[in-house]
Amino acid sequence: NLFNSPFVIAEARRLADRIKDDIGESNEAQIARAYEITLGRQPREKEKLASLAAVRQHGLATLCRALFNSSEFLFLP
Repeated sequence: NLFNSPFVIAEARRLADRIKDDIGESNEAQIARAYEITLGRQPREKEKLASLAAVRQHGLATLCRALFNSSEFLFLP
């Protein structure tokens, strides 16, 4: 439900817009900022590569939505 929720989709778009306003058009910098905001850390190398492919193919809002739906975002250890 969260993944396709209109609320989550709208918030992912808002986060993507905020990141673009803060960072500019560099996909690598956008990805780093998205991880920093949502997970409080920088992406690992494997995550960077997968995120870069996702952003290039589907856009930053899709990455933001995926991060919102990650276990790391949803659950405290």
